[in-house]
Order: sequence, then structure tokens, then C-alpha cells
Amino acid sequence: MTAVARDLEDIVEECPADSREAGRAGVCQECPGKELCLSQGSQADPEQHVINTRLGAIRHKVLVLSGKGGVGKSTMAVLLAQMLAAEGQRVGLLDVDVCGPSIPHLLGVEDQPVLDSQWGWQPAVSPLGKIKTLSVGSLLSSQSQAVVWKGPRKTALIRRMIKDTMWGRLDTLVVDTPPGTSDEHLTIVRLLATTRPSGAVVLTSPQRLAAGVVSREIRFCQKMNIPVLGIIENMSGFCCPCCSEVSEVFPGGAGAHLAEKYQVPLLGTLPLHLGLAEAGVSSAWRDSPVAEAVMDVVAKIKEKL
Repeated sequence: MTAVARDLEDIVEECPADSREAGRAGVCQECPGKELCLSQGSQADPEQHVINTRLGAIRHKVLVLSGKGGVGKSTMAVLLAQMLAAEGQRVGLLDVDVCGPSIPHLLGVEDQPVLDSQWGWQPAVSPLGKIKTLSVGSLLSSQSQAVVWKGPRKTALIRRMIKDTMWGRLDTLVVDTPPGTSDEHLTIVRLLATTRPSGAVVLTSPQRLAAGVVSREIRFCQKMNIPVLGIIENMSGFCCPCCSEVSEVFPGGAGAHLAEKYQVPLLGTLPLHLGLAEAGVSSAWRDSPVAEAVMDVVAKIKEKL
């Protein structure tokens, strides 16, 4: 490892997890980003009490995370929300993927507007399980409109999505996140700090290359004191629509590798299936061979809440 790589790793590891220490901790004194952190990260939110009141009415807050894109976070978030709602729970789904929202399509609320009342935003209600849903995709005039925003504007929007939304009393709020460990993740963790998230579900695909990226997400959770409920290995083989035989497509076993390395549960492995690709908008997966695996994964998540 080069000296530059070692220096960068030291900075990443020592960067304070508590935003109140951002720009103030000893490690920050020689950092070129000190002033930016002081101006943005160390100020207490003057309306945190309002946020706490909103979130205090929600029993469980579950984050769906992955350092890598395209591994099925949104699909898993929808499956989890739908199955909890089917059991009679009051469920909400918050999509904080500001630049690539897909939840409105998956939950069939693309044409539902988000209403602004004197008490706050009224989230759309999905016809696929009566799930309260809020996504930036529901706030855009067109689904093809690009969101080209820097960090502070993303932070402000996510803050509004929590503070100004009439979630009401919920049993579970599922939070679908974008890939990485950046602004959106830091913002949601900071807003949830007082009421504490119940934990995070981390997704990976089978390749070892994916494991290297997803491992950073697990370390992020550890650093931010977010319990990791478990790991799901998605796209673990391909389930033939004709004979239901599962064939290996991406070798590697990343899920088991990560679970062993970080001593967290492996919640299950889910193969690729045409029905799962349209989870939410289609119920075809419920009659498929993968239905049992999906229900087993959700049951394990429920046990840990």
C-alpha cells in the first residue's frame, strides 16, 4: 500500500461519525475540508424536535442499503414493505434516491401527486398494499426529468421529506437509499439519530468484486452505530421460468463471504426471476419458486426488529 493510500485510509477511518464533531475533532485540524464541515455539519438542526415528533410515531425504521448500484435495493424495499403491509402492519416507504428514484413505478403511484396541506406533505398511497410512499419521483413534472443537484440541496430535500411529511403512526418505515455512503446516507442517519433506526438490510450480488464495494457499506453502518440486521445476496443464480431449475450466473458467494467476515447474519439468497424483476407492479413472483425464499428473508428481518 502506498503512503498516499495509507494517508487516505487513515483520514477515512478517523473522520468523526458524530456530525457535532465535524470540523472540530483533532483529526480535522489539518484537513482541507475543515471549514466546509464546520459550516454544514456541526450545526444542530433548529427543528430537530419537529423531526423527532414525526419519527417518534413510527415504531421501526429500516434502511435498505448497498454500496453498489443495480443489486435490487428498490425491489427488496418494495417486497419488504408489501409483505409487512399484507400482515396488517401500517407501512411507509421513503425513497431517498434523489437522482434515480424507481419506487413510484414499482408501487404504482407514478400518477399520484404529493399534496401540500397546512399540516404538511401528504404521501401518495400505493394501491399495492396501502403503503404510504414518498419519492422525489413523485415531485417531478416528468419521469424523464434529470435531477442534477449538489449535496446541500439533496440534504435539504431529504430533511423536508421527513420533517414536512404526514407519515402519521406507522409500524414500519422502510427507507430505500441510493448506492454509496454519501450525502443521502449521512443526512438520513443524522435525522434518525435521536429516534434511532431499527437497523439496516444490506444487499449484495454474488461477485467478489461486489463484496469489496458492499463491505464499505457495512463499515459505514458500524461507524455510524447502525445495527446490521443482515445481508441478502440477490441475483444468486437464474431461476428458469420453464423448469424452475436455478443455474449459477455470477459465481463468487459474496453474501456468505461478507457475513463471515463481519459476523453478521446472511438472511438469504434470492435468484433472478422474471416475476421479481417487476416486483410491486406484478404479483407473478408470489406463484413462483422464489416466493418461499423471499418470505423466509422477510420473516428473518421481522424477527430482528
